[in-house]
Amino acid sequence: MISSAKIQEMVLKLLADGQEHTVQDMKNYLAEHNSDDYTEGQFAGSLNTLLRKGSIIKIDRGVYAVNARREYMKKCFVVSPIGEKKSAARINADKLFKHILVPVCKNCGFEAIRADKLNDANSITQTIIDHLENSELVIADITGLNPNVFYEMGYRARTKKPIIYLKSVQEKMPFDIATIRTLEYDLTDLDNVEEVKARLAKTIESFDFSEDNNMSLEDKPTENTMSAVMPILYQILDSINAVEKEIKNINAETIATVIKSMQSAQQPVSQYTALQIQLLSNLIQNPDNFLKLMEFSEKLSKSKK
Repeated sequence: MISSAKIQEMVLKLLADGQEHTVQDMKNYLAEHNSDDYTEGQFAGSLNTLLRKGSIIKIDRGVYAVNARREYMKKCFVVSPIGEKKSAARINADKLFKHILVPVCKNCGFEAIRADKLNDANSITQTIIDHLENSELVIADITGLNPNVFYEMGYRARTKKPIIYLKSVQEKMPFDIATIRTLEYDLTDLDNVEEVKARLAKTIESFDFSEDNNMSLEDKPTENTMSAVMPILYQILDSINAVEKEIKNINAETIATVIKSMQSAQQPVSQYTALQIQLLSNLIQNPDNFLKLMEFSEKLSKSKK
């Protein structure tokens, strides 16, 4: 049975579109996401909790909508090299933020936030620290191996809260973080962009963002335990895919080398030998012609006698 916190989370994801939804809409949404193992009392209690918190409002009997959307949406703080305006780093960061991070986060019920896009009265350093400390999720792009990014990654790691790593396909991982699961993106390849968006969404969904996620792993129910294990399973899957790709490359190279060796090993033949080979090949494919040739040869031999 799913937790009440999970029901609340899924209801808020549905209402994130800003539209009015009925109770039946909510139940259908839960069923579509394999989250329909609950009691009617648990469902009603979850809606009452959201109403009490002010996260949703009642429009009519059995009809609800979100209240102050920006207040309830979970925060995803994006850590990346930004650089000066019109620099390669800024162009890459803006494209990544606009075309991958913002749409994926929105679909998963998160508001994507980047420090340079905030209007905050506090110092930029304090603002960054606050988001690293309090945001439900952090996504870090290590492209360019920026020292500020690595500092912020380290600060976030100490909180034990979810963090996802990205990098450009051209970037080589430093030795000391080579074992960290990192999603690779290629902004020049539309197919890759769609693939990364799908994998990023699955990774976000594998985390447990419910209110009881501070419990120890031993005390959590099986559902939350699986959520903790899923990122590890995805990392194993990435490693398997990488090995399969490497094997295919090795096989292709091996076959090409063998063919080349065989071609270079062939000795040149005379025209007479080449004619014999061609004739033999034709006779094998047409045995009737071979018999006729033999008969003709015997008649020719007898006529000479």
